[in-house]
Amino acid sequence: MFPERPLQPEAAPPLRAARGPRSPGSAPPRGVRRAALLLGTLLSCTPAAEPPRLILWAWERPEDLRFLAGHPADVAFLLSTLELTGTDVLEHPRRQPLRLPPGVSLKATVRLEMHRGASLADFPPERLHGLAERLAALAHRPDVTALQLDFDARESEQDAYLTLLQRTRELLPQAMPLSITALASWCAPGSWLERAPVDEVVPQLFRMGPEAPAFRTRFARGLPRPCKGSVGLALDEWQAVPPGVSTLYLFSPRPWTPEAFARAVAGMKP
Repeated sequence: MFPERPLQPEAAPPLRAARGPRSPGSAPPRGVRRAALLLGTLLSCTPAAEPPRLILWAWERPEDLRFLAGHPADVAFLLSTLELTGTDVLEHPRRQPLRLPPGVSLKATVRLEMHRGASLADFPPERLHGLAERLAALAHRPDVTALQLDFDARESEQDAYLTLLQRTRELLPQAMPLSITALASWCAPGSWLERAPVDEVVPQLFRMGPEAPAFRTRFARGLPRPCKGSVGLALDEWQAVPPGVSTLYLFSPRPWTPEAFARAVAGMKP
């Protein structure tokens, strides 16, 4: 779903929270001030609907999100990519720095990729259980509040993916939400997603190929079941936020900046 990881990422500490107060007399960047003003306007407008909760995706690249200090926005960061072969799991942990303001809520995203010729449908039950154990272990971090899986399951892999999700749900702490990204085509009545033991499904309304116009028209009327409440948009393929969205994930093809964040907030205005 997302761009592939860099072949030779720069090694760096994965997470770093900013410490200490801003120096006296300094002012926040212009983009941050603009975003704060727009968010305040959205929150104060009546009888307009309450704006959705914002979550920024931070993919495999250096990201400095300290400008989010004081804003009602969370972060879903790529924690690791698991490349699944016919016999093994090749882990590619995050190696790019992620700088955050203190107190930001973090969701760990794990990308699953099938090696050429491999299929999740061929995994025996014990191997699916072992993969679930690995996912639960990755989420076992004091700074992580939820686990999100990003996997483009083929139709033949959907039953195996459901089993993997069930095993993962059983191994995660009861209070930790389990989220998955979804293709737009999965959001239809009778979809296999209706059986997914997850707390959140996030259809990604970007990189949808030639069927993008039809999907955008369909989602403009609201999120079809079983995809309710959450949606993912990209800054370079912007569209109006569908009605009924309570959580909005935002993807930027380039590193986040205060100005890009301000443009995204402005795009949320009805």
